[in-house]
Amino acid sequence: MDGNKEILGLIPARGGSKSIHKKNIAFLGGYPLLTYVANAGKKAKTIGRIICSTDDEEITSVCSIYGIEVADRPRELGQDDTHIVDVMVDLMETLEEKEGYVPFAVALLQPTSPFVLPEHIDRCCELLFADRQAQSAQTISKFPTIFHAYNQRVIEDGYVRFRFSEQRRVCYNKQKKPPFFILGNFLVTKTQAIMESRDVFAVPSAYFEVPYEYALDVDGPQEFELAEWYIQQGKVNLPDMD
Repeated sequence: MDGNKEILGLIPARGGSKSIHKKNIAFLGGYPLLTYVANAGKKAKTIGRIICSTDDEEITSVCSIYGIEVADRPRELGQDDTHIVDVMVDLMETLEEKEGYVPFAVALLQPTSPFVLPEHIDRCCELLFADRQAQSAQTISKFPTIFHAYNQRVIEDGYVRFRFSEQRRVCYNKQKKPPFFILGNFLVTKTQAIMESRDVFAVPSAYFEVPYEYALDVDGPQEFELAEWYIQQGKVNLPDMD
């Protein structure tokens, strides 16, 4: 693919993790977690190059075993409060300085989204190519009604109340609630938008809806257990691992 039309797949995988030790390389279904998104990215037609940005030697070793290119991340960008856009900007600046490489867009391959499929990636990237106005494209997913924003509560002064009480009075059952969505399992953003706006969700953003089970964010022990169950029960249809 032409360099100025190439999409770079970025796997952000820092070593520190509070929920699970070395979460990004913890085993799921017999494979290190980050290898799922790497495999999907490799099988996608629209991803020209994949790089894992990490500050951790163990993660680097795993990437080496699975043939994943690694970029060393500065330690200061491996903190709990590090914004992902800062990681992306640092990588883009480094690649341009060292290689003169500037991809058309950067696809965020989050290790905690192991159920992203090559076709999800391709559909989003194709939307970004086709829509000149769009600065990003993302998968979205519908979620169980119980999680709807109008059902959410907050605690104030020792009492609980609806977060959006006025909207709740009008939209008091699921039939009346407007459709809301969560981020699915994939995001791709034009490089220029990342560098200029410092916004990974640059607007306007095109979208493609994926089933809820494929949007699972595997962040903690409970999500790992659920993800294992999804795999064992065949609730997700994943491509063969290379």
